[in-house]
Amino acid sequence: MTTTQDEKFTELKRALQKFQQNRLNNTYRELKADPEYAKIGSFFFDKLYAPEDFSFRDASIKKLHKILDGTVYKGMVSAVTMVIELHDLSDHLDNLMVEKMILNNVGTDMIMEQYQEIYRQLDNYDQRIYQIRLVGRVNQGFHGLSKMWVVGISLKTVRAAAHLLGMGKIMDFIHEGYVAFRTISDIQHFRDIIEERELAWHDEIWFHGRKQKEAEA
Repeated sequence: MTTTQDEKFTELKRALQKFQQNRLNNTYRELKADPEYAKIGSFFFDKLYAPEDFSFRDASIKKLHKILDGTVYKGMVSAVTMVIELHDLSDHLDNLMVEKMILNNVGTDMIMEQYQEIYRQLDNYDQRIYQIRLVGRVNQGFHGLSKMWVVGISLKTVRAAAHLLGMGKIMDFIHEGYVAFRTISDIQHFRDIIEERELAWHDEIWFHGRKQKEAEA
């Protein structure tokens, strides 16, 4: 792609991410307003899915993963591996959405009907289901780790080293997530609400749109 094409792609991708973040904030407004889920809600919806350039963060997570391997509790390495997979998958799906936005002449002012149509056009039902389930596993995994004292000690040690290696920002991000998960005694309710609503949202887009097309045919 040319520089102009790259800039257009990036602009559309940021708009898509902002659209998706707004949708999440509306869908889970009451969770974010609940004092019990205040910290994890802020981290999950505002930090994890923030519409920004993820390239530095993703690269840093992968570099950090190599440093962590063999130096901290192995469960922490497995959890970071899942985060990498989730980021890579989400970023890939966002890129596919943007490509469809361009083909459909959809701009940064995209509306819900356009979003849903593009979502269906990708024809990747199982991949979306996998993404939703993966989010649940990441939540469950990190919550379990947040309750282990050995993880807290490991993070404290690695966090100091990460700042010396120029990876302080990503380590602070992971530590913020760790603190957020520690505030929840039982993650199951949070996880169940997200999975149930995302699966319902996914099926509503998929099957409702298909039924409309069949009716119009």
